[in-house]
Amino acid sequence: MVCPHCGTENREEAKFCAQCGAQLVAESEEVEKQETEIASRELESVTAEVVAEAPVAEEAEPPEPLPEGALLFQRRYEIISFVGTHDGLNEYEATETEPRKRCPVCQTLNTTDSNYCEQCGHDLADANLETLKVRLLEAKSPESLQPYWELAKRGLHHQAILAPLAAFTDAPYDERAYVALPTVTGSPMREVEPEDAATAIAWAHLLSDAFAHLAENEFGLKESLDSAVIFTDKGEPFVTANAISLEPCDWQKVKRELAVKLKSWLEGTQAEDWSERATAAILQATDWREAAKALQRLLELIQAPPTMKVEFAAATDVGQRREHNEDSYLTIHFERCHLDKIESLTILAVADGMGGHAAGEVASKLCLQTFASHLLTAIQDWLNFSEPDWQEVLKAAFVEANRQVFAEAQAMRNNMGTTLTAAVLCGNKVVFANVGDSRGYLLQSGKLTQITKDHSLVQQYVDAGLLTPEQARWHPQRNIITQAIGIEPTVQVDTFEVAIQRGDLVLLCSDGLVDMIDDSEIERVLLSEPNLSSAVQTLIRLANEAGGDDNITVMVAKVV
Repeated sequence: MVCPHCGTENREEAKFCAQCGAQLVAESEEVEKQETEIASRELESVTAEVVAEAPVAEEAEPPEPLPEGALLFQRRYEIISFVGTHDGLNEYEATETEPRKRCPVCQTLNTTDSNYCEQCGHDLADANLETLKVRLLEAKSPESLQPYWELAKRGLHHQAILAPLAAFTDAPYDERAYVALPTVTGSPMREVEPEDAATAIAWAHLLSDAFAHLAENEFGLKESLDSAVIFTDKGEPFVTANAISLEPCDWQKVKRELAVKLKSWLEGTQAEDWSERATAAILQATDWREAAKALQRLLELIQAPPTMKVEFAAATDVGQRREHNEDSYLTIHFERCHLDKIESLTILAVADGMGGHAAGEVASKLCLQTFASHLLTAIQDWLNFSEPDWQEVLKAAFVEANRQVFAEAQAMRNNMGTTLTAAVLCGNKVVFANVGDSRGYLLQSGKLTQITKDHSLVQQYVDAGLLTPEQARWHPQRNIITQAIGIEPTVQVDTFEVAIQRGDLVLLCSDGLVDMIDDSEIERVLLSEPNLSSAVQTLIRLANEAGGDDNITVMVAKVV
């Protein structure tokens, strides 16, 4: 695929340009879908010769073994030694002649000239170079290499699947056919036990993600789970290539096997009380992708600090120029105890209404009422020790709030609307969501960072390079927003997820604060005030002293 930004020719299956890191986007959704389907079934590397459909495998004598030092596949592989013959195939120990860059994020092996990972787009500046040792299987024809040949043709790129790296023929050696397999040694799944609950859940999550990849590409397993998975000496699980079926299997049976295995793993740890929740994450999921997400959320929870709690303070002020306060704010806080861990759920939200003649007050209050009502099911799930996807929950709550405010505006025949910014602190992360120009910040390691991004005209100018952030702050059109709750029938919600730790502060505020005092002053106050209430009151006071041109709402939460 040719990169539209730098013109570099990339492999067809690449998602990001290896030279500039730009996302490789198809011309249309249909084309993108088709290209994705094609890419998922192609070889990881371009083969020297494409072989058409291979017939049913036939018994054939293997060719004479190659000598040590023989070079194959355009000098990509060098034979180290001949291992032996089995099932009519020659097997060699070989090495790749060129090292690869292993992506530190998704573990994809990229070519040495790649600047960015072709699978996830991560910068490869600090990637480790690895020279791979491989198993080479050799036959007189591709027919004798089924199903490895077909697996290689269709492509399976996943960090926990030992799929063939390449399949090719090589003319210098009588058109012999080859499949290159990763060299991994380890123990069968039945012989492995985790050290702790987090390790067990991490294994199950990785395998669920691998099974999702297989199922989505219409593969299956032809062996039991214990036979299909091996663990390396480092404790890394892998699905072996010989266990993969070219046809879908009974994935419900595999789900039951993994749930039973995870339950047995957890019963051998000090956190066996997690077994019921962990197995439910697998069995109650509609598919493997959902199971992987549920296990990931459970893993984040079990790895959270043992006494993660949240304190918060909030206040709102009419300011110096307005007659009415059209701002509203919402705080929700619950705690649950499990295995001597205090787990907190804190939800904060601020809405800055607009519309005049008290319409702004109506909009902001109705917005938060609807928002809170829509969260009730997710909150109840959390209290019952389920782990909601808070990004999706917030998006849905924002959409419902927009629908209600828009309907009310239509009924009242006015143009009322409101901004809405929210934050959910749960476990070891905070999830922000926003529509409009009310902001969400995170103070971490003594530095204040704006997490949300204003939906405003001047922000568009900044993004386009027409204004600097400092120029935008004083621009006469700084209060013109491009999106709000209740203005249009639909709304686009931005979400952001950030890891948090003890001592971190989360700040939500209306523009009445940030229009009056800059971020450096806000940071100074948050770092210097002795408690959250005094920090909130000091920020409001400073905004009023600077002019108080608008209503001012400040909410601060601290992880303790």
